[in-house]
Amino acid sequence: MPWLEYNIHITGALTQNNVFSVLFNLIEPFVNSHRTMFQHWHYLFEPNVCGSTIGEVRLRFEGTTNNIATIRTDLIAQVANFKRQTNLIMDNTDVNGSHEGAHGDRALQYQGEAGPFGNDWNSIVEILQIGSESALKILRIGQGLTSNRSLEVYERTVRHNYYLHLPANQLLVEP
Repeated sequence: MPWLEYNIHITGALTQNNVFSVLFNLIEPFVNSHRTMFQHWHYLFEPNVCGSTIGEVRLRFEGTTNNIATIRTDLIAQVANFKRQTNLIMDNTDVNGSHEGAHGDRALQYQGEAGPFGNDWNSIVEILQIGSESALKILRIGQGLTSNRSLEVYERTVRHNYYLHLPANQLLVEP
């Protein structure tokens, strides 16, 4: 099945408030309203990938050709509408604006990564989707925390397998 990767460029710095607004007011409602149109979805944070100082949320969907075409059209319209309402992101009319691509490259179309991951690709896709769904829930709950102990910055250096990097990225731990 085909994939759609759409890179949503956040204006200015990747602040927690900007990222949360994009996640909770653009991506989450869009995913929920199109849930019957895709087989898989996930997001990742990619600061400075497209050659600018702007951070981006890389949003991907896998589905049928017709459904991906509809998701593309609806997403472009929703991104433009969100930009008009908040000015937190760039739409595809901006010079360095949001765009379709593969790993941030505008000239390519995302094909999935069965090649590099081999037989593990289906499991990686599941990890990415579960990570995205869980991250949204965890980050939303985290917004309501108030105690200093809950909010203190906790630094720890850990070594782990690559597949654990994926949900850590979605939780803003390893962008």
